[in-house]
Amino acid sequence: MLRFFIFALVSLLANLSSAQDADYLQGQVIQGPFKTDVIKGGELSFLQTRSEEFPVSLVLDVEVDGAKNRSLVDKYDVAGSDPKIESIFFYPVKGKKNVLVLVSWEITSRGIGTYGTLYQVYGYEKSTDNKLVVNKLVRFDRNLSGMEGYQEGEEQHFSYVNAGLIKAYFKKINGTK
Repeated sequence: MLRFFIFALVSLLANLSSAQDADYLQGQVIQGPFKTDVIKGGELSFLQTRSEEFPVSLVLDVEVDGAKNRSLVDKYDVAGSDPKIESIFFYPVKGKKNVLVLVSWEITSRGIGTYGTLYQVYGYEKSTDNKLVVNKLVRFDRNLSGMEGYQEGEEQHFSYVNAGLIKAYFKKINGTK
């Protein structure tokens, strides 16, 4: 009986997660599709979702046996404003092909002296099961997020506001010229 209860609970949670992800697999294409060889036959698109919390998602379409399969790669939340996709490009990180995405948000909180543009670089790599997954090296690199503007009255500058600057950073990290 206990085994059945645990199985039912796990199934319910899996279905709930899948149902929630389904909300981010539909919407109007705002950028893309972009062909990628990170995943063979893959195309990436950014969608405008109906979610107020995560209004933009990144999806991967892969054709398998004549049918397109769509999967959620990531979703981007509201941080002062809706996320804006500044750039998507493909570049190696530590010798492994990655999809790199630069996202920005306009921040305005003049009462505390914080305003400008917040930036975050996201990276995705191929997993062993042929999906795109978060590259944790990119996600947790403190240099790849920052503010261009003022934060609590202090002037801030973010060094990686475009694909060329991000590529130069990874060239340095990768040890290539």
